[in-house]
Amino acid sequence: MSRQRRNIVCQLRAKERENKWNIRRNLNIVKTIVCQEHSSFKKVWEKVSRSPIAYEGNRIYFDNYRSVYIGHGRQGQPELLYRLPQCPSKHKIEDALVCQFPLDHLPMKHKGFKGHLLALTRDNWLVRYDLNTGAVLQELFLSQRYKFRHLGWQGEGGTIVIRSIHAKLSAMARMAGIIQPLLMVLAVFSVLPLQLVAVMEVQKEIFGKDICDSGISQGALIIMHQGGTVRLYSFDRIVKENTIVHAKLGDMCSVVNGIVGSHPSGIPCTVKLKETPPVLFEVRCHEHNLQMGGFPWHYIFTPHRNNGVFHVHKVENKKQAHNGVIDMDLLSLEPDKAVFHADESGRILHISGNNIRILKLHSGDNATSELKECFTITPASPDGENTASLLARGEDTGWALSSSGRIIKKRIFDSSILPTIECIKDVDYENEMDLLVVTSVTDTRDDATHVASIGLHDNTTGKLIKQIPLEEEWDETMEHTICFDLDTFAHIYKSGTSKFHCVLYRLDRTINDEPTRVTRHQRRHEKPVSQGRRTSRRLLQDAEDDR
Repeated sequence: MSRQRRNIVCQLRAKERENKWNIRRNLNIVKTIVCQEHSSFKKVWEKVSRSPIAYEGNRIYFDNYRSVYIGHGRQGQPELLYRLPQCPSKHKIEDALVCQFPLDHLPMKHKGFKGHLLALTRDNWLVRYDLNTGAVLQELFLSQRYKFRHLGWQGEGGTIVIRSIHAKLSAMARMAGIIQPLLMVLAVFSVLPLQLVAVMEVQKEIFGKDICDSGISQGALIIMHQGGTVRLYSFDRIVKENTIVHAKLGDMCSVVNGIVGSHPSGIPCTVKLKETPPVLFEVRCHEHNLQMGGFPWHYIFTPHRNNGVFHVHKVENKKQAHNGVIDMDLLSLEPDKAVFHADESGRILHISGNNIRILKLHSGDNATSELKECFTITPASPDGENTASLLARGEDTGWALSSSGRIIKKRIFDSSILPTIECIKDVDYENEMDLLVVTSVTDTRDDATHVASIGLHDNTTGKLIKQIPLEEEWDETMEHTICFDLDTFAHIYKSGTSKFHCVLYRLDRTINDEPTRVTRHQRRHEKPVSQGRRTSRRLLQDAEDDR
């Protein structure tokens, strides 16, 4: 029997026989339970807050990460895990990241590897909080000169990037014609444990007066220019060749005249560029929209002043792939997206307003590549219907189906008929269960309400496995976020009253069978099967004694 067709009992028995820990097998068991036909998701908890809400790693963060709830508390309900003490507004948390190290890779000397919340405060402190207790594990002061506000991952390998705000001159200095040479500052740290990697200033005299933004991702320094030009540089090479100070947290440093990371010394600028480093890659695109990925490396971009089309090119020679032009559906209210799949398969997701196309790159001869469509996902309303199926049956919905399969609006139609239109709002990849999570909203015909549902699709074939309707109404004018985590998902949204809501749904496998009512007279005269068996065994024992 193949592993895909095994039921839960067979998977559990196989797990016991192997005598080894296999997290992938455990996740397959959870996936089997979630995808069963009689399994459903039930709304179990809701909480309202005046500040933004975040959900990650079975924890819900309220009040700018100061109140933390654990997802599975008593009786399956979330409960307060800890609450940080009150602090002045200058110590408010601006941004935060959850840092956890896999248990199967935890080293023997695990000091500094404890799971923690890494928070960036308004007064430039970087603080590590224990994930379970909220205790302060480490505090690091960054700078009195720069204002750091953004915290993000640099890529795989446990490296973070802290970005400052853009440097601006005063109004009097601008009137005097003074030009600000500094754009921003980038600080790179390695976590688990926390160590300083590099701090560098992005200067206009080095990268050009027209630079407007910068960042670091996957080991590349990204410089964005006015007009849509994007240039990539090797950040590792920049650090290796232009480091002027080797600073370590907790050590004395003459540059800051104090201990690195302490107040008021902060951290020094360790990298100083004297000339422009070699450019690894350069492209001009619309609104700096650039994606990289695939096997071999390809990039997706929208040509400058050509909004509405995505192009797929090879990084090695910048040649366009065969069938490498992805058209956008301009009839959709929201712009289309073209991104590389998060499962690292090299596939491309083209997300439009009413369908999702999954494309795959195939390498050919003469260093060429070809883009082919694998399958298409079309969301369905909670009743199982979608606009494409209604049009295929010839029903009048106010929309028409073109020869290429697009759904277009008629110029004249009966205004008394309200069409049922499914619009895709979000697409996420659940890597632990290998599922595509598609959130879609349906405009019902009966009234002008918006009904949202979540579709779980097979990542290999795109087949719809389960449709989960949301109980709360979906307001399209507000922000919504769906966070799927195995047997739980959270719907975080902002209401019209400027309040943030967190609605928690959890897997429910209750079978709604009506219990058979047994009267007191029936229970009194009912004879248990086990008792009858014991009586029969006693009679056989008496017969053997008589012998």
